[in-house]
Amino acid sequence: MAAVHSRAESYEQKLADGRTALAAHQPERASRSFREAANLRSEAVEPLLLLAEAYRVAGNEGPAILALKEAEAIAPGEDPAIQKQMAELYRRGGHIEQAITTLVALRDRQQLTDPELLSLARLQARQGSLEAAFKSLEPIQKERPDDPDAKVVEAEILLLKGDELLAARLMDRLITDNPGLMEARMLRVRYFLNSGFVAEAEQDLMSLAEEDAVRPEVILLRARILNRLERPAEADTVLTQLVAAEPTSVEALSMLAETKLLLGQNKEAQALVEKVLRLRSRYPRALYVRARALEAQGDKAGAVENYSYALSSDPRFAPALSRMWRIHRDAGRKMDAMTSLEQIHFIGEASIEEKVALAQMYAESKIHLERGRKLIDEALAREPGNPDYVSIKAALTDAMPKKKKSKGPIILRGGR
Repeated sequence: MAAVHSRAESYEQKLADGRTALAAHQPERASRSFREAANLRSEAVEPLLLLAEAYRVAGNEGPAILALKEAEAIAPGEDPAIQKQMAELYRRGGHIEQAITTLVALRDRQQLTDPELLSLARLQARQGSLEAAFKSLEPIQKERPDDPDAKVVEAEILLLKGDELLAARLMDRLITDNPGLMEARMLRVRYFLNSGFVAEAEQDLMSLAEEDAVRPEVILLRARILNRLERPAEADTVLTQLVAAEPTSVEALSMLAETKLLLGQNKEAQALVEKVLRLRSRYPRALYVRARALEAQGDKAGAVENYSYALSSDPRFAPALSRMWRIHRDAGRKMDAMTSLEQIHFIGEASIEEKVALAQMYAESKIHLERGRKLIDEALAREPGNPDYVSIKAALTDAMPKKKKSKGPIILRGGR
């Protein structure tokens, strides 16, 4: 009995040590403690779930998934807690289809909360599965047709579908009816930013409530806007403050590295990139910043390699896609350039310049002509007299199959 009691105490101590290490941002130490706890009680699921979390924090998605599979083998029957963690790891590792498949199974068993349903709908929409995204929204909208959070996701789906007018009206109505609905305003800010209305994006962001304006995701979006407005010194100030408050935030550190690069402070940028990659070995924005630095130095091969690493970590990482389509185009790889542009477009991150480039490629290749017309019409709505846009639209129209004109009734002779 004494041996059993001692073993139980050791198990609890290992769990406590692991939790303490995790709270202190020491995931490697935490993972060792959780593994030792799992070895002490091979039938227990909890240390394996915590082990997966420690690996996730360290950026080691592969071992994290293996730990969850180990837990799944102990507790068969598709435990929703394990499945949700698995889906999150798939998502963070860039395995979006596996994440969606896991979440859809949970949705069909009615094991997702409303926020989880909204997250699933967003993932599906950004993968181009728009009807599936609407299906995931149905349980919420049937119960609460005017649920504002669901309406924000609906607006995002409409944007991805290309129904910008409907989406804009819905966003405006949501913000008018719910001035404090931060998600709706953030969606509109990102829409303005991606559409080239950067000053409007800044103005909209500045109207957030004071308590929302200091949230990390808002500060990061503000820094992105300031960099687009060619005011990196201001971005540097707000990001430095954010990093001081959250020294292990890989997103803040990576954005600060990008800003340092814009300021010409290459050594500082590289040091920040290395710090991020020690925290998360495959973090896409850090790899992207490294690639930008290499590209600026004329090392195109090294840049392409690091853009590719970023995209292997997150195939939907828009900044890397935005650089890669240009590299493909300049190298004469038109189909690769088109594929990258399509990916940016389908996740709702394409600029007007990129939409026009994609429409031109469709015109030259004589494919997806209707989609190309829609893209160029959007550009023409901004600049009705732009001769390049007019020329692309004419090329798309000429490439479309012509409808045969009827020559009147055909009289069949000699038939029965």
